[in-house]
Amino acid sequence: MARGVLLRSLLAAAALLSGCRSIGPMALEHSHPDFNRSIARTADEQLLLNLVRMRYLETTLFLEVGTVTDSRSRSYRAGVDGVRLFVDPSDKIMEVTPNVGATVSQTPTMVYSPMQGQTFVKRFFSPMPLPVLISLIQSGWATNRVFGIFVERINNLSNAPTASGPTPARVPVYQDFYRMSRLLSLLLRDGSLVLGVEPSEPRQLIMRFYDDGQSRHEICELKELLDLPQDQDRFLFRENFLGFAESELRIRTRSVYGAMFYLANGIQVPQEHCDAGIVTVTAYPNGDAFDWSNILGPIFTVYSSKVRPSDAFVAVRHRGYWFYVKDGDVTAKATFMLLMNAFNLQAGDPATIAPTLTISADR
Repeated sequence: MARGVLLRSLLAAAALLSGCRSIGPMALEHSHPDFNRSIARTADEQLLLNLVRMRYLETTLFLEVGTVTDSRSRSYRAGVDGVRLFVDPSDKIMEVTPNVGATVSQTPTMVYSPMQGQTFVKRFFSPMPLPVLISLIQSGWATNRVFGIFVERINNLSNAPTASGPTPARVPVYQDFYRMSRLLSLLLRDGSLVLGVEPSEPRQLIMRFYDDGQSRHEICELKELLDLPQDQDRFLFRENFLGFAESELRIRTRSVYGAMFYLANGIQVPQEHCDAGIVTVTAYPNGDAFDWSNILGPIFTVYSSKVRPSDAFVAVRHRGYWFYVKDGDVTAKATFMLLMNAFNLQAGDPATIAPTLTISADR
């Protein structure tokens, strides 16, 4: 009987020690999704925080996650501290004192570095190249959304150019561009207008009309707004405003930074901050405040609240308020995702944007 008790104790200790063989794969399985979610969430919060800072005319800063290292170790101990044997007239009794324990340690280390330097500044502040707009459109983003955010001017139509920097004090010019954008979206949906790439020049964007008679009025109105000849149906986009032909569309794009300033006007600033004069309030000549939702309401709105919102897709706290994008506002979420995609395309070295995740675990 005594030998049986001792044997069972040793077998239990061996079973405990054998359970550590799969620690490495388990660490990867459990850690990778958690780090993925955390990095994605903090990237969203960083972008929203910088949009809020822009609205308040504060310095922006972008930190890049360079490396993520998660070092883990586990140690187990199992044994028998002592064995005492008692003998009485009836039976032999053995008392066994097992010693079993485990130690687990985890040391996650993240390395952040500020996005800066000549290359970053040049790409971040330079007008977005037309091929990038083409890439966004070809990847499935709605043309009117891409144009509304990243295009500042087409021919003689201006899309709030003064909003590409700090919030302007005067109401920007945008009405004709806004009408053009609505017509563009309508004709694209109906198939009466196609935006595509010139086959002979993969980096060249073209606009082509297909007049089926049903959309003739809208086509004529769009051509009139863009000051295009009514008897032509194919037009080439050019970025040069100095020399152009009638069959060309002149286009000027915003930089990523300019697009962020533009979208920052979609933030609903608390009234007390407006009254305190810590933000610029855009106004008509008669002094009435301009409502930026007239322009940005259909695509991007950031709400503010004294209490932490329960329905937020992403939220940050700043100056005593919570600023957030509603989880149910799919339009604003799409715009936020588009801005993030454009930011990643333009900012920094694409080879170093993605962080390196290293997980170390004792086997």
